[in-house]
Amino acid sequence: MSANKKIKVTIISLVSLAFIILFSLLLFITDFRGKIANATITRQQLSLLESFDLITDTKARLTELLATKSHRAWLHLAKLHANNSADTAYQLAEYYRQHNAINSAQLWYQVAIRQQHIPARIALASRYFDQKKYADIKPLLLPIIDNTQALKILYKLALHKGDMLFIKTYKDKLASGANHKFYRELEQFSVFSANSVKVISEQNIAPNLSCVIDVQLFATNLTGLRHGTQLISAFEQHTLAQTICLRKPKYIAADDVNCQHQPNEKITCNATAWVRQKSINTRYLGLIVEVGGANVDNGIMYIDQADNVDVLVHELSHLVGFVDEYPLPSKHQKCQQFQQAPFAHNLVVLSEYYQGERNILRAKILSQIPWRSFIKDSTPILSKHQKGWRLSTPKKYHDEIGVFTSASCDKQNAIQAFKPLAQRTKLQYFELVFPDTYIDIMLLAPRRYLMPSYHFNVSRDLVEKGDYSKAREVLEVTLFD
Repeated sequence: MSANKKIKVTIISLVSLAFIILFSLLLFITDFRGKIANATITRQQLSLLESFDLITDTKARLTELLATKSHRAWLHLAKLHANNSADTAYQLAEYYRQHNAINSAQLWYQVAIRQQHIPARIALASRYFDQKKYADIKPLLLPIIDNTQALKILYKLALHKGDMLFIKTYKDKLASGANHKFYRELEQFSVFSANSVKVISEQNIAPNLSCVIDVQLFATNLTGLRHGTQLISAFEQHTLAQTICLRKPKYIAADDVNCQHQPNEKITCNATAWVRQKSINTRYLGLIVEVGGANVDNGIMYIDQADNVDVLVHELSHLVGFVDEYPLPSKHQKCQQFQQAPFAHNLVVLSEYYQGERNILRAKILSQIPWRSFIKDSTPILSKHQKGWRLSTPKKYHDEIGVFTSASCDKQNAIQAFKPLAQRTKLQYFELVFPDTYIDIMLLAPRRYLMPSYHFNVSRDLVEKGDYSKAREVLEVTLFD
């Protein structure tokens, strides 16, 4: 055979071999692509496919699977690829997060983090914050503290934990970068001067002369501070805002107020913390905590971050002298005996039955009722009864201002409470209205039934701690009667 013929045969053989190899490779690639589509490909097979398929890589396949909504195949392939791709591990974590598979999400965030994926650190830290796993957040974010989002989360954590050292240490970093707007927000909440004796004095702030009282709000974390701002905005539309002024919330660390209540109990905190707050010049304080039951304790109002403006209005009304119209505890001090003098704008505790001359009795009873000037001469307050006279305005006058039974002292069989209106009000159910009539009654003597100032709370708690001299000092410097 001639040399030329040998060469031709060799070339044909090589071409045939190449064709066979390419055909086999095509079959191999097609087979493995089918395994991807069916979610049956193994890690070893994927590695071989990545070696031989020079046209399409795994990232492109994952993108294509998502585009065609082949979620099962995408999920299977992503799990095989994630250990070598931080982005894929992060995408897996996000997939599981969106499907509320929190444990799986956190696992894949950690896989991405081991491959130096910064968004995964931030995302996992955010999940930990929501889960209250506060101790796990700093180790994640301190290595990337120069990241804008990481620094912001670390500040939210510091506010929650009362870490004033962190708050002040990184103050300039927060102010100088992309977080400047966030810095300004914290500054407006007095975060950087919190718990400090050297605070900006508010003595020069001109009081609003239309306000019967001012209430300085505080909150123990960023969510509470923002919620307080929203509550103030909503409250400004309420009729009580004519007489009660709320000051922009300020920050105070949760450890300082040392609240001891359980989530399902009424909020109870240590009032001695307010001794260190030198800039307060309001009679009352309002503290917003994470969870707990809203209430007013003398000069301090407590609400939580879930309470809406209806709850706020209800609690604020107590500060200016309104009493609840739902059944109070059986040992409540106002339900132990008949009143010697009026004690609230909307409630009296008087004997239910009387004997004597009707007109004389009416005059005597009205002298004990703060809203007497709103009761028409034609509106009866006494009705015939087998015991003589029964104190109560008849039902047919239910649209008038009169003397109607209230549920306030229902847990005390021998004591009955009375209110101005027959209708139920916000003093009985948060969702109901606060009657304009009650505002009018209050304005007859707006300061007569005010709660004592928050200094009373401070002094009382100091006495409980045995610090009698400091307790006396607090009361002596009180600016409010």
